[in-house]
Amino acid sequence: MCSSSCTRTVVYLNQEPGTGEYLTGYPIGNAAPHLEEMLGSVKRITSTSYYETYLFDEDSRVMPSDVETAVSIESLASAVVENHTTSSGTAIVIHNRNNMVGMITTRHVITSPDTLYDYREEGRPYLQSVTIKKNQINWLFDAPYIGNFEVLADDEFADLAVIGTKVDPDELDLSVREQFPVFPYPFGRPDDLQIGTFTYNLGYPRGYPMVTTGIVSQTDRGRNRYFVTDALFNPGFSGGVVMAVNGGIPAFEWIGLARSTSASREWFVVPDEDDASEYIARRPYHGDLFLDQKALIHYGITHVISSNRIKNMLSENAVHLMAQGYNIVPLLQDRD
Repeated sequence: MCSSSCTRTVVYLNQEPGTGEYLTGYPIGNAAPHLEEMLGSVKRITSTSYYETYLFDEDSRVMPSDVETAVSIESLASAVVENHTTSSGTAIVIHNRNNMVGMITTRHVITSPDTLYDYREEGRPYLQSVTIKKNQINWLFDAPYIGNFEVLADDEFADLAVIGTKVDPDELDLSVREQFPVFPYPFGRPDDLQIGTFTYNLGYPRGYPMVTTGIVSQTDRGRNRYFVTDALFNPGFSGGVVMAVNGGIPAFEWIGLARSTSASREWFVVPDEDDASEYIARRPYHGDLFLDQKALIHYGITHVISSNRIKNMLSENAVHLMAQGYNIVPLLQDRD
């Protein structure tokens, strides 16, 4: 038992601060103020795409070329159905100057196909339906601010995108710099990760600001340069920042963005949403039925895009971003 004058000695097992080795166990020390600072630069985003689906009669012989040349696709269709899809994710602030806020996220969160063809029979040219995107709205949520954003640059192969928005200071309770601080920690060295490296993961799963932890289980997977951790993943975590600790707190380093998890698809039959709302639970349903599918997430597997790939993507687009008023060069410079 210690008196009030006792001091505590922290021992790092084979990993001294500043040696360049990432911790493979829980860090010793109070990480809370540093994680809170990181969360200030982690933002929630959504992207909603609005579609019209044109259905064709069973005996019709409509082909993609007919759709592409038609003055009015509706004249070819037997029915038109409106629908929309929404994806949610996380973005990290990497630029803030002249009220222009730039962020990086995963590309799949903010992109959706323009046209989808559904063929009547496999290997046959005739269409059962065609779905065409009519509009897409991208939203940035950061209470009390809600605004839209545009895609500034993207890399399909790396699944990365830089997004940006012009913020009106009058819409904020704080200054733009305080509301959207640039992420405060430097890029790390994913090539130095080991199996067992401890990570912090910050993002917006299901729209909630969350901090979770993980352990690196596989490093350097393929040419796209990503690795795998056992961190929990939910929809909305895509684009979340992944951090490692270099020797000890507060030596945090940005080693990647959470990209995806492992999942499988399950098909099921659902009623018409409008008709079903009029039925009482456990009563027989006699309306139209539709085939739908949903993803079954395999929790505990998170694929991470390495910060090396992020730096490469930003370097390749630095001039293009600069021309649009977003200077990300300071982010790419090594910091002590």
